[in-house]
Amino acid sequence: MISTKAATHERPETLPITGIVAASLTPVTEDFRVDVERLEQHLGWLLEQGCTYVSPFGSTGEGPSFSAPEKRQALEALAANGFDMGRVIPATMSVALDDTIATIRAAADLDCRAVLIVPPYYYGASTEGIAAYFAACADRLGGFPIDVVLYHIPQLSRAPFTAELIEMLLARHGDRIVGIKDSTGIEPQTLDLRRRFPQLQIFTGDDRVFPALVGNGGAGMIGGMPNIVAAELAQRYAAPEQRNDAAAIQRAAQRIEAVDANGGVVALKALKAQMTKDPAWSRPMPPLLPLDEARARTLVESFAATGFDFGTRLG
Repeated sequence: MISTKAATHERPETLPITGIVAASLTPVTEDFRVDVERLEQHLGWLLEQGCTYVSPFGSTGEGPSFSAPEKRQALEALAANGFDMGRVIPATMSVALDDTIATIRAAADLDCRAVLIVPPYYYGASTEGIAAYFAACADRLGGFPIDVVLYHIPQLSRAPFTAELIEMLLARHGDRIVGIKDSTGIEPQTLDLRRRFPQLQIFTGDDRVFPALVGNGGAGMIGGMPNIVAAELAQRYAAPEQRNDAAAIQRAAQRIEAVDANGGVVALKALKAQMTKDPAWSRPMPPLLPLDEARARTLVESFAATGFDFGTRLG
């Protein structure tokens, strides 16, 4: 079993970020606060299942629905409980400069491994505008105090990390930018990032792109599906013959398509509730609504049809 408590030896900051990084779900209480007890249990389970790191408060973690103080409070509670914060890569998911800076500072103060930064969304910022946003963060912080993974999800952010922008950011902050998460699900684009930026750790957020990316020297995946199938993905990462197995690839595609067809985050929460027999897991933050009973049943049946055994999953 992997310990989720802080190691007694110093964790080198240069430890590479690779493997399966779980973009964690966020359990919430009835009054829509972060349920820290369930969150800690879940993050610990993800590491025990073989994830190398956990990334709370991203898209899967409903990050835009939580304030910077809420994120810091949850991270501080994890640290106070002895959780190994060197295995944590929180996401910012904020438009406001102060909120992004606050989350970066919290991650650094608590000795997290890195921080995942989404570009400022809503206005559809230009390349120069996004670069200015990063510059303002760095200026306020006196330079980035922690390693940065860029979060490319233009289908939601409307603010892409183009090759031009990545080059600009590397020129200005290259000592701290260590990777990119490409959540487009477009395999040629992800592989192109790997070719263009060999100095960076390139991740996909999509199980379907994961085999080709890792086979071409990519770092791994940062995604939502490890919340449900972490052990399987960790095994496939470690063993090329499993990673490239046609049946495994087909199962992964069927599962992610079922999740996407049923609301993404709320589908994953419904699956987690079924796995744990804990209905509290199905509760999302407003404005999201939980899956209704009929859709949840259909989703569970879709997963069971791929060979997923809910009776043996105790996540």
